[in-house]
Amino acid sequence: MEHGDELQQAEAHLKHAEADLEGAQTLEHAAEHEVEEALHEIRDIESDQPDAHHVAVEVATTSGFYPDGHPARVPIKQPVEVELAKAAKALRLTDTTGWIATVDKRIINPSVSYEANDLTGCVVVDWGPPEGGGGV
Repeated sequence: MEHGDELQQAEAHLKHAEADLEGAQTLEHAAEHEVEEALHEIRDIESDQPDAHHVAVEVATTSGFYPDGHPARVPIKQPVEVELAKAAKALRLTDTTGWIATVDKRIINPSVSYEANDLTGCVVVDWGPPEGGGGV
């Protein structure tokens, strides 16, 4: 093989290797971006999880759920009525006079904290008008 052929072959090999390297760098950047997104998602999910000082809260009404999509992470010492007020505003509830709040069919006191209501972990507060009796 002549030096000219070897040089041409080496240059072609170099171009191929450079193209491979560029492709690998593109894949590396894409993978780094995916890792960053996954870590961000994990942090978001973890930030919604309850712990010793927080509860994960959803409010269920006949008009919908608050917050939309995932529970809110709130301090365990926060009065329940704070999230109820946010739910009323977000769901555009106009008159909640006389509504009751229950958790697992147990009436709770919205003016006191989740802790005072003996609520921990993930909490779904059912909030609405009391069920009326009926019948004849």
